Amino acid sequence: MPSERGSHLSDQKNFESALAAHAKFRKEKGDPRNWAAYTPHTGVIGRDYYVRHCCFKWSDHQKYNELKVHEELGEDWTDGPGQYVKKTRHFYSWVDRENNNWPEGTKANLLRLTHHKLKPNSDIGPVVKEISDLAKKMGWKRAWGWSYERNMDGVYLTLAMPSENFSGFEPPTPGFEEMAAKEIGKDELKELFSRFDEHVESLSFQIMKFRPEFSVIHDK
Repeated sequence: MPSERGSHLSDQKNFESALAAHAKFRKEKGDPRNWAAYTPHTGVIGRDYYVRHCCFKWSDHQKYNELKVHEELGEDWTDGPGQYVKKTRHFYSWVDRENNNWPEGTKANLLRLTHHKLKPNSDIGPVVKEISDLAKKMGWKRAWGWSYERNMDGVYLTLAMPSENFSGFEPPTPGFEEMAAKEIGKDELKELFSRFDEHVESLSFQIMKFRPEFSVIHDK
């Protein structure tokens, strides 16, 4: 009798093969969107797959949903990778473009994600702006992105920091806190971080790996 672990690995292999075929199918059928697939590099491995598109206006999203190709895409998903999926979750996120620093051409083969679960009725936005404005003013040599997501558990603020490879995990010299302390003073920096923390209920950290074989990426 096959073991439960053996069955899981078989399903994972079949799912990944079907997902790669489905990504190719979507591109061939004219799905106009880029879909970036990521899997966890830390935490539980081989269970969760994240597929993300960024970004759109609601009016464009309506037009996208009215495309006739969705029926074919849905059937291919159901007959392909969908048969191996136990649970699907779908959420919208709001990307804080004003306070991000994500230059054109930024490589995001790895994403370091810090998820901040916010306290009820939090208004953390102004503090996020202060921190981002400070980083930009200092010329901090990092790309970063803030986004907000509301789900069944509450509201989350995620800080994403992309890297082309693991070498990108090396912190810049001087580091953020050292530069910021010289810019505004140690006490002011401590007070700024304290005001940020006042809005945060809990933290979690994750590293995600880009999976091009499961992604739909159109040539520019």
